[in-house]
Amino acid sequence: MTAKSWALLLGLLVFGGQKAAAFPRLSRPLPAVVLLNGLLESHWQEQHINPAKQASNEAIFRRAMLDLLGRVPTPSEQEAFATNSSPDRFEKAVQQILSGREFSWYFATVLDDMIQGSAAGNERFLGYLRESLREHKGWDTIFREVLIGPWDNEARKPASVFLESRLKDVDLLTTDVTRSFFGVDISCARCHNHPLVQDWKQDHYYGMVAFLVRTGGGKGSVTEKPEGEAKFTRKHGKEQVAPMMFLTGQKIEEPAKPKLPAPNKPPVYSRRAELVKSAMQDKRFLSQAFVNRCWEYLFGRGLVDPVDQIHSGNPASIPAVFDWLADDFAEHGYDIRRLIALMVTSRAYRMDGTSPPGASAPGPEHFAVSRLRPLTPRQYVTSVIIALGDDQYRSTPEQQAAIDKRLTELMPRFDPRTREFQSSSREALFVSNSDAMAKLFDAKENHLLARLKQLPDHRQRVQAAIMALFGRAPTQAETDHLVKWLTAQTDSKAAVDDLVWALIASAEFRFNH
Repeated sequence: MTAKSWALLLGLLVFGGQKAAAFPRLSRPLPAVVLLNGLLESHWQEQHINPAKQASNEAIFRRAMLDLLGRVPTPSEQEAFATNSSPDRFEKAVQQILSGREFSWYFATVLDDMIQGSAAGNERFLGYLRESLREHKGWDTIFREVLIGPWDNEARKPASVFLESRLKDVDLLTTDVTRSFFGVDISCARCHNHPLVQDWKQDHYYGMVAFLVRTGGGKGSVTEKPEGEAKFTRKHGKEQVAPMMFLTGQKIEEPAKPKLPAPNKPPVYSRRAELVKSAMQDKRFLSQAFVNRCWEYLFGRGLVDPVDQIHSGNPASIPAVFDWLADDFAEHGYDIRRLIALMVTSRAYRMDGTSPPGASAPGPEHFAVSRLRPLTPRQYVTSVIIALGDDQYRSTPEQQAAIDKRLTELMPRFDPRTREFQSSSREALFVSNSDAMAKLFDAKENHLLARLKQLPDHRQRVQAAIMALFGRAPTQAETDHLVKWLTAQTDSKAAVDDLVWALIASAEFRFNH
C-alpha cells in the first residue's frame, strides 16, 4: 500500500468514517510520524491492547542519547533539555543530535555491526561509513558502493573491505550479502530446498551465488574475473550451471561477450552490478531489511524476528507498519537520518516500560511497552567516561579519537552480548579490580567525584550524583535512604566514591529503559 493510501486510512481513523466529500481539505501532507502513529494505534486497537503511557521526558532524552550517540547526556545537555519549555523540545533535540558530527561518528559503528556482523571493527570500513553519514549518503548509495564501487579515491576505496574480507569463500560472501542487505538467510538451501522455508529453493541460493562467483582480487583490490559459473547438483541429479537469479525469482541473462571492469574502476559489465540493479528495481528487499534492522536496534526486536528471516512464513508482527516504513524509506531516497528520526519520535519509542495498572502485559511483538535493553559494551564504557568526566565530550575529531582509544583498552573485557544480558564473572572482576577502571575514578578538576565533594551537604551530593548518572532527580525515598547511609559512614570522602561506584554498577545505569 502506498503512502497516499495510508494517509487516506488515517483520515478515516481521525475523522470517524465520514463520507469522502465531508473530509476537510489538507493544505499540506500529514507529517510522516502522524501516519506512523496512526498505524500503530490502529494495530493496538485491533489487538485490544492498552499501550503503556509515555515515559518521562528525561527518560526519553536519555534513551535517544544512548541510541543515537552511544552515551548518556552530559550535565549541561540535561540542563539545556530540562529548561527548554517548547512543546516539541524532544523533536528538536533529536534533529540537533542527528545533525551533529557525533551522530556520524557513533552510528557508523551501528551500521558496521549491521553490515559486517562478526567481522565488524575494521577501521578503514568504519572511516568510510563515518564519512558516508557525514555526507548524508542514502542507504542505497552505501549498498552500491560496498558492492560495486567506484573505489577510485581514498574516501570510497575502504568500501571494498566488505568484499575483500570474503573473497576466499563465495558461500560466505553470498550468505553475508543476503543477510546484511536483504534480511534473508538462504544458507540452508545450499544442498537442497530449504527444509523449513517454502520461499527458498536451491535455485535461489545458487542464483545469488552466480552474481558473486566471479568476484576476486587480493592485496587491497577487488576485481571480477572474466569467467566462472555457479554450479550445483540437485539431489539425485546431474551438475548444472545456475543462471543469475535474484530473490524475487527474476533471472538475468548475461551478454554473449561482456566487457570486464578494470581493477577498482566502475564496472562496464559486472555480475555484481547486475545484482545491485536487480535489488534497486525491486526495492522491497533492500528497504525492508534496513528498516527492520534499525527497528530492532532502537526497540530491541525487529518487526520481523529474527531480522535475517524475512519470508512469507515469518510475517511482520505489525504488517502495516513494516510495509509502510519500507515504502516510505525507499520513496524518500533511503534517507537514514529521516528514518531514524521517524522511529525515534514515534509513540512506540516514547513508551514507558510498565503496562497500565490492571492491564495484562502485551507481547513484545506489539511494541506497546518499552523494552528493557542492556547497554552494549561501547555504550556502557563511553557512558561511564562521560558521567564521571568531561562535559565537553567529542566536540572535536581529536576528542573523538582519544575517547575511542580509551574504549579500545576497556571494551574487550566486557561481554559483547546485547540481546540478552548476563554479566560474566570476568566482567565483574574487571570492573571491580582493574587499574584501567580505577583510573576513571581519579578525581580531577572537572570529575564528578571532585564536584560532589565540593558540595556542602549529603543531600545535595545525592541529588547531583543521581542527576548526573541517571539523568533524573532522585525520589524522596532514594534521597532519604542515601543521605542516611552517607551520614553513617566515618570517611565521608570514601563514602562518596562508594556511592558513585554503586550507582554506575546499578541496573538503572547499565540498561537503556
